[in-house]
Amino acid sequence: MKKITLLLPLFLCLFVFSSCKKCKDCSCSQVVSQTGMPDINQTVEITDVCDEDLEEIEGTTTITQVVDGFTQNIEQTCDCN
Repeated sequence: MKKITLLLPLFLCLFVFSSCKKCKDCSCSQVVSQTGMPDINQTVEITDVCDEDLEEIEGTTTITQVVDGFTQNIEQTCDCN
């Protein structure tokens, strides 16, 4: 019985910490390159990005779109703390 009494608070503590949201503030820079146009540079600060959204936004993402011979590249890099 004494072991159960000692282990119960430990399990409760582990449950609370494992169920907490993981949120961070992120700084994102974006470079948009388009055929025949100068590059556009943007910087955005995003606060309280959590869980799945954090996994999607963190790191570098590159998107390329081609429409009627025009090419647009978007590269976004986000650092989260």
